[in-house]
Amino acid sequence: MRVYYYTSEQHGLSNIINKRIKISLLNELNDPFEFLGVDLSDKEFREAFKAGRDAVAKEFGIISFSRSWNNPLLWAHYGDKHKGICLGFEIHGSLIKEVTYYPERMTAVAEMNQEFGGLTKEFTENLLCAKYIGWNYENEVRVIVPLETKDSTGLCFSDFEGNMELKEVILGPRSDLKIYNVAQHLHVYKNEVKVMRSRIAFTKYEVVQNKAARVYVHRP
Repeated sequence: MRVYYYTSEQHGLSNIINKRIKISLLNELNDPFEFLGVDLSDKEFREAFKAGRDAVAKEFGIISFSRSWNNPLLWAHYGDKHKGICLGFEIHGSLIKEVTYYPERMTAVAEMNQEFGGLTKEFTENLLCAKYIGWNYENEVRVIVPLETKDSTGLCFSDFEGNMELKEVILGPRSDLKIYNVAQHLHVYKNEVKVMRSRIAFTKYEVVQNKAARVYVHRP
């Protein structure tokens, strides 16, 4: 499945050079309702749920993608105000988890046990992919990743190997990067990678390919 990751120029180039992508920790996501999409009005359940949530947050992180690279809101919010980069990946469909958008928080019934950090596995996966309906413009999908070794900065990364293959690099409409700035780092890739520039559409509220600009295709 082809999915897209919006980021800044600095982080995008770092991802390409190091062939890895940052794993987001549950407690550091920009939406404070992440993994809290459940009715917590019952005090006893709330306390038990918090313990389960903390256990899951220590074991798993997520990588968020969108199905689309041409959403101007995503370029503005995550692509450094259209100055950044969007990375297109081919990821095995079995790893992709669809985000479900809800108008109300879910009601949990008998979802607490000792199976999975105090929460059932199915309920945990549902919560990891549940967001308020106001976020549905992101058209988001996720990969849930076990947290393993952290680097010297204390961050966790997932490598571009096996089930996650870089296929596209799209420069934002306001990016000052040259195609060469990206192409020079692709010689280590064993798969085809396309690099192209985007622009603001002339007739619609979307970002499109700048067909007047050069397209570079790395072929191993």
